[in-house]
Amino acid sequence: MKKILLTSTAIVAFAGAAAADVSVSGGAELGLVRKADGAAAGDDLQFHTGIDVTFRLSGETDNGLSFGGKIDLDDANEMAQRGQDTADVSAGETEEADFTVFISGGFGTLTIGDTDGAMDWALTEGGNIGNPGSIADDETSYSGYAGSYLDGSGDDTVLRYDYSFGDYAFGVSAEQTATGDEVGYALGFKGSFASLSFGVGYQEAADGSDRNLAGVSAVYSINGFSIGAMYATGDDGADGDLERLQVGAGYSVNAISLHLNYAELTDGATEEEGFGFAAAYELGDGISAHFGYGSGEEGNADSEDTYSLGLAMSF
Repeated sequence: MKKILLTSTAIVAFAGAAAADVSVSGGAELGLVRKADGAAAGDDLQFHTGIDVTFRLSGETDNGLSFGGKIDLDDANEMAQRGQDTADVSAGETEEADFTVFISGGFGTLTIGDTDGAMDWALTEGGNIGNPGSIADDETSYSGYAGSYLDGSGDDTVLRYDYSFGDYAFGVSAEQTATGDEVGYALGFKGSFASLSFGVGYQEAADGSDRNLAGVSAVYSINGFSIGAMYATGDDGADGDLERLQVGAGYSVNAISLHLNYAELTDGATEEEGFGFAAAYELGDGISAHFGYGSGEEGNADSEDTYSLGLAMSF
């Protein structure tokens, strides 16, 4: 990780004079949330507050080479605390990236850090179709919903290369374990024509478990309405099946945005399913009211419901 960062710095240093820019943005949330039964203080409404600041760094050389990075304030604090914990250092956790660094040019874009693997980059999950979001992500955090495929099966540091040509793009990515003795790969291709966008992808886990997934997604959008589906299937590495099915729809008119999705998940002997709903109303520039609901169940267990209501602000 450190060697790669040093190499990127050297490339930037010798690529020619550069124009650099640093920007700061932020967001804040307040409201009420109801957690799942198994969570702390489940069944009861709780106050919810959140605030985050994001730093974006970008630059461009005289010969057209772009470079930059992004980090959140809470991630920077978490990294500092991890670096001071000798147990975490010995476990290799300081190699986890809570930031992204990129370099881009006519050759394409190379990104490393807390970024999507090529399969996740190429496919569109049901929960990402016309979704205005909620303050607690209820609509995409219920049992049965999975949006990162096999990302995170290693140390959460992803190296991805992608290249765009017209309305199409392809990508390839790799993720290692913390010790670097295992590597997982992913491939992705996506494109759009008229009102239809699509993506295809394949991924192998980084943890040596032989898990793999291959999937496809498609989204149709017209006049503020979007509808689509994603399906992925593969092996769980132990003579079982991995399956992901998601459908989603969204509609926006004036200040109102609505979203609904349904998902099924099979992971060997584990079967889960559920659905999520989100709604938002824009109160003005930078502030909106949000409601989110999620309901999921595993096997024959009772369903668990969560919901939230509050305000989201952007700066």
